[in-house]
Amino acid sequence: MPSESPEGNQADSPDQAKPATEGLACNGCRKAKLRCSRDRPNCLHCRKTGLECIYESKRNKPGLKPGAVENLHRRLDELERRLEEKDASEARHPGGDADNSTVSVSNGSDATAHDVLALLARELPKLVGQNKTQSVTTPALSEQSYKRRRLDDTSDVPSWTGDAPTLPRADMLETILTAYFTHVHPWIPMIHQGRFFERLADETRRDQLLIILHAMVLAASKFVPGATVQVFEHTRKWIICSAMDSLSVENLQALTILTFNDFGDGNAEKTWSVIGSMTRTVEYAQLAQEQEEGERRPFSQPFAPLHHTGDWTEVEERRRVFWNIFLLDRLCSVTTAWNTSLTSDDVYRRLPCDGHLWRKQKPVLTPYFGIWDRSRGRIGNPVDFISCHPSQGHGNCSIDLRNPASDPPLRVGFSQHAPSDMSTVGAFAYNIEATESMSRVMSYFLQQKVNLRDQNDINSWLTRFKELDLRLVHWKMLLPQKWKANPNLTRQVPLMDPNLTTAHVTHNTSMILLHQTIAYPPTHWGFRKKLPSGCSVEACYLAGVEIATITQKYLRKSMNNSPIGSQYAFCIFIAARVLLVHWRYESGNQLPTEFWSLVHSLDEMSVRWCAFAKSPQTQNLFAKYASRLKELYDVCSTNLNHQIDVMNYTSDIHNCYKHDRSAGDLSVWPMAPQGLNQAIPEASTILPPNAPEALDFTSIPPIILDQDFVDLDRVIAFDDGSMFTAAFDAAASAW
Repeated sequence: MPSESPEGNQADSPDQAKPATEGLACNGCRKAKLRCSRDRPNCLHCRKTGLECIYESKRNKPGLKPGAVENLHRRLDELERRLEEKDASEARHPGGDADNSTVSVSNGSDATAHDVLALLARELPKLVGQNKTQSVTTPALSEQSYKRRRLDDTSDVPSWTGDAPTLPRADMLETILTAYFTHVHPWIPMIHQGRFFERLADETRRDQLLIILHAMVLAASKFVPGATVQVFEHTRKWIICSAMDSLSVENLQALTILTFNDFGDGNAEKTWSVIGSMTRTVEYAQLAQEQEEGERRPFSQPFAPLHHTGDWTEVEERRRVFWNIFLLDRLCSVTTAWNTSLTSDDVYRRLPCDGHLWRKQKPVLTPYFGIWDRSRGRIGNPVDFISCHPSQGHGNCSIDLRNPASDPPLRVGFSQHAPSDMSTVGAFAYNIEATESMSRVMSYFLQQKVNLRDQNDINSWLTRFKELDLRLVHWKMLLPQKWKANPNLTRQVPLMDPNLTTAHVTHNTSMILLHQTIAYPPTHWGFRKKLPSGCSVEACYLAGVEIATITQKYLRKSMNNSPIGSQYAFCIFIAARVLLVHWRYESGNQLPTEFWSLVHSLDEMSVRWCAFAKSPQTQNLFAKYASRLKELYDVCSTNLNHQIDVMNYTSDIHNCYKHDRSAGDLSVWPMAPQGLNQAIPEASTILPPNAPEALDFTSIPPIILDQDFVDLDRVIAFDDGSMFTAAFDAAASAW
């Protein structure tokens, strides 16, 4: 009896043996993972189960089918288009008359769509990469990928370094880049717009800009309707991990944009480690030093990871990258009362030039900016000794540009005979100077340790107060003539320069930080009546009022959707807080109306910062400052015995939702816990017999009581006219 098996057919007919020998298992046995009997027309398994027995002579390759990736891309683009149309429609018609059920269903569908979109964006590159590399996988790579998959399976943390986020499509990306240079760039001017777009158009150099593009999308997409980043945290972590891989100017620029955005989002804690890393990285990359060659050189030349360039525009861009990181370091120090990371031993830089000259690529020479030597800043040393003493590694004095005594060359080199021409600098340079002045108040006055039982220490402390005050007044007096007072206001102010406005507001804030301890001293200080408190109270009050006026004018004259920098927000908080302190320090004082003007300004800045983005789950920096000020007002209104510790503002900044501080969080000089109307105990009951009350306080430096010192013009007012306009050019994106 002839067999129906393939083997039987092979024995009977050699011509039919070849296809039977090469035949594969049927599809049913493959799916069931059974050994196929290969009987024809139906194998044993298919006869038992009643399935159709199909033999395929050619097995399809595993992986995605042809056209599957293109189909996914088309579906992904269609989904993005629909989401953008819906977001744009909601932006044009906010709120609406839909009932609650419709809103909830719509929100649910939006959330689901966003989740699907994020999942596709993460998984699609993995599928494409696996399909391309599967056929050439070696055993070593297989083991490595297995370990990676096992790590991903046991953890919800994705591979931030491996999967780059997806950039928006070309037309949307162009709109976001335009929004970046319009809204973000004026606050951190460090990327030459013309050169940037030239590099972006060059395919050979485009890859170098990838990390900057992602940072720009992260920071500026909220200013474009329907362009918000869906996978925000993934993009942020990818930028940080990628920037840590190498030393490059582009990586530092991306981290600076990221830090600026994190500060404004109210995530200051996330910025601290990044700022600390950047301050060291600019040292390693030799960006804290000018690349000019002088006669004095170290025997061991430091390794330079960046190529030397003779292109002035590129040199200026590197200089601006450093100064933006310098400003972040100073802002971090002032808001936390921590030491600065970039010191006089590290920094030897010229100021950035005027933005219009840089935009037009016209080479100019700018002055050096001297950083004071903190190691010589102990109370008792005069400020002239701190600012003019040569620091280690520098051959000449690191003088302050505002030193009227002389203007010697700061460094031996081709520029040693060039005078310090301040006409080549612009608003950004004056913002750097004003910020460094505020940092000096923190480093050389507020952070200094003083023994209140030592009369010499107190006298030295008051002398330092006088010296810093004169420095601030001198800075205001030496502003360029074109930016000085315009009493008749003959020239209208169409737009206010953001950097110059920030510089003047920062100057007034420096006055508040310097004078508020003298203006509102703790009630248990036995020598407080000897202090020139009246002069300091006037300085603090006027500075707070003028900051409110300047801010009102700036918000009115700027674009409605333009954001505000974090340093400006800090200045507003300090100004509003000192007005609260002024109100509560004496029972007869009234709360100035400018306090609520400052709070409302912070509320408006919060709305501007969010722009078209969906409301975040956490408050941004401006909303946090406004909420804390409202909380302080509520506490002062309900508790007449509550006193604000004027010197402990850092606790108010970083504990925005705490009404009371623990005992361990008190300042070195705590305010007396008694109420304002209670009798103040004698100093002898608080301090030991050798306390200041027992000393002779008639020896307090008489110069701080001198009428000329009291009558100094300290505060920059908006009525000073053209001081806030500089050479601002809106079309040039406020460089």
